[in-house]
Amino acid sequence: MTDARRCPACRAPWRAVATCPRCGADLAPVMRLAVRAWALREAARAALLSGGAAQALAMARAAYALEQTPRAQRLLALALIANGNAGARALIAEAAATQ
Repeated sequence: MTDARRCPACRAPWRAVATCPRCGADLAPVMRLAVRAWALREAARAALLSGGAAQALAMARAAYALEQTPRAQRLLALALIANGNAGARALIAEAAATQ
């Protein structure tokens, strides 16, 4: 798992532009997903800080479903821990193994 995004058509590194410079693929849908995942992660962090563990978990799960990055995985593990979920241990071990 990596935070580096790639063009889904040609796998070229994504440079946050709407059109892939290598193959010309439309990357606007990818950009919208990335923005939505980021917004969900930010909302989950804010919910954790304000004591809304259940809300944070729902948002962290949604963010992880959109973008399975190490950051999203760590946030999901933190939200699971905040909710007293013992399953977070396996997720943390998996995240540590991929770094």
